[in-house]
Amino acid sequence: MGFVTGFTGGVTLTLSIAYLSVLAHQRNREQQGHSLRAQTFAIQSLIDPVPLPLPPTRSEVAAAKRAEVIEVAKERWNDEVEHAVKWVQRTDWEDVREGLEDRVGALWNRAFGESIQDSAAKAQGELETGAKKTQAEAQVASSKIRSEAKGAFKQAKAEEEDFAAKVKDNALQARLAAWREAQKLENEARQKASEAKGAVKSALEKGKEKATRVVGQVKSAVVGLSGAGTAPGHVGVLAMNPVQKALDQRFERSSGDKRTTAEVLKQRYTPMDKRDNTVLRGL
Repeated sequence: MGFVTGFTGGVTLTLSIAYLSVLAHQRNREQQGHSLRAQTFAIQSLIDPVPLPLPPTRSEVAAAKRAEVIEVAKERWNDEVEHAVKWVQRTDWEDVREGLEDRVGALWNRAFGESIQDSAAKAQGELETGAKKTQAEAQVASSKIRSEAKGAFKQAKAEEEDFAAKVKDNALQARLAAWREAQKLENEARQKASEAKGAVKSALEKGKEKATRVVGQVKSAVVGLSGAGTAPGHVGVLAMNPVQKALDQRFERSSGDKRTTAEVLKQRYTPMDKRDNTVLRGL
């Protein structure tokens, strides 16, 4: 603790001596500068004296006079403001108010021949009468407006009911017309469907007849080509070519598949070179 205190005191003392030395040196230099400037000015005034100032010009004289006038006006204004403030502070405004009231009352009596109180009472009575009259007129007007509003409301309600009835009638007529149109379209659709069904049925019958006729023609042609001297029971089986056989399988009615599962699988997985191509698949 003693070392720190001694070190701090030594540093403080050293810095203080250095600061005072620098400050004293600065003050000496400033004093020397002032002395040198004074001596220089004295020597220069002896060698080259300063000339006398020129007389003021007209503009400078006018500016000086204006400045004097402005200063005088400012002083007068300040005096007037000061006197006014003092008058306001010293005046009794209650006396002033009473004096004004007396003067106004005297002027009123002289002008209208009655006092202000009488005029005020008369004006108040007229105001009350006017207010009562206005209130009665307002009640009459409100009752009239109420009756007119009630009549207008009844008329609007009646018109609304008539409009609602017209809207309902129009809606019913529109629904009836739509139902009639739907019935008409439904009848036309049924008629066209029956016509189309008959046309399809007739077309199917014609196609069936044509197919039967073609099959008969093909059979007769095949029989004619295969030989006419064979027995009737063996012509279709022995002399039938692959085309005839395919046509018979195509246009004959299926009598049902009586094959077993093993026969079906065997026929399905038969190699292509060993299959009978005269037999239609899936029959």
